[in-house]
Amino acid sequence: MDVEKMTAWIKKPSVKYGLVMIECGVPQITEDQVLLKVLATGICGTDLSIYKGYRKVPDDLIPGHEFIGEIIKVGKNVTGYAVGERVIPSIIHRCGKCRACINGYEAQCENLEEVGIHIDGSFAEYAAVPAATLHKVRSDMDITVGASVEPVAVAYSAVKKAEQFIPGKDVIIYGPGPIGLYITQLVKLAGAGKIVLIGTKNPRLQLARIQYGVEIININQDDVDEKLKEYFPKGRGKADIIFEATGVADSIGEMVSRLSAHGELVLTGIFKEPSQIDLLQMIRGELTIRSSFCYTLSEFEYAIKLVEENRILFDGIVENMPLENLDVGFERQLSREAIKVVVIP
Repeated sequence: MDVEKMTAWIKKPSVKYGLVMIECGVPQITEDQVLLKVLATGICGTDLSIYKGYRKVPDDLIPGHEFIGEIIKVGKNVTGYAVGERVIPSIIHRCGKCRACINGYEAQCENLEEVGIHIDGSFAEYAAVPAATLHKVRSDMDITVGASVEPVAVAYSAVKKAEQFIPGKDVIIYGPGPIGLYITQLVKLAGAGKIVLIGTKNPRLQLARIQYGVEIININQDDVDEKLKEYFPKGRGKADIIFEATGVADSIGEMVSRLSAHGELVLTGIFKEPSQIDLLQMIRGELTIRSSFCYTLSEFEYAIKLVEENRILFDGIVENMPLENLDVGFERQLSREAIKVVVIP
């Protein structure tokens, strides 16, 4: 490895909105890290919050955590990995010692470090990451697909958290963003009965209707309640399970009202505002609200398996652009012109 300089995008404390492209030194690794050549990296909703200045991060941080890379250098304490192997890091670097870690809840680690949030990430040509975050993948994995595994893992973890046996159940998904579209595919794979995707962006809804064979409702064009009664006649317009993938706090009460008795609402969005719900409705219906944040390492491994077996579709969801145009990618996602942008150094 004889490269000394690289291009990277950083969050400067003086720049409230946006990132700054710089030339900087290739990171030095610790004895427990590996150095990766970043092959492709996606823009996440968390990255959008950093870009807009809502999410506070360390000064001069390199964001980015949805990526695939090739190992260039290995720390002296690292075993099981070799130069030239292709890997996908997960965002979670857990301590392995706290109560949450001992119980298997890595994402709730009391000493959690997140790649691209607490430590430098992947919006660069090279990244130094803890070996404990790595997952090996095939050497021929498409790099755009590889950079899309992380949100699939988030979606899989959410679907897995539903306590009801999904086959045959009526399901609603709110939000046709990347997570919502992957959840839609996963509940289809799980054998759900009637699946309805609800949102406001017609091209995304039509993508799901055509490619995944699910029903759709456009909030801006359709009478939602009437459509749901049409799709769920036995449940009088109510579903057994609802997955929320919007992050819109004031819509939660509406979602609760559309659950059948003993129904479940699984929350995956990151909310910036408080929400109000009718607790009497919750009690009388014996409804359940669950939350899903990130994933476990075993769930990440299974997401890789799903992707490698071509069971998840990415057509129409992901678009590519070069690293030097990262800011264009951010603006396309913020304007919702793009569903998911993956940049390639």
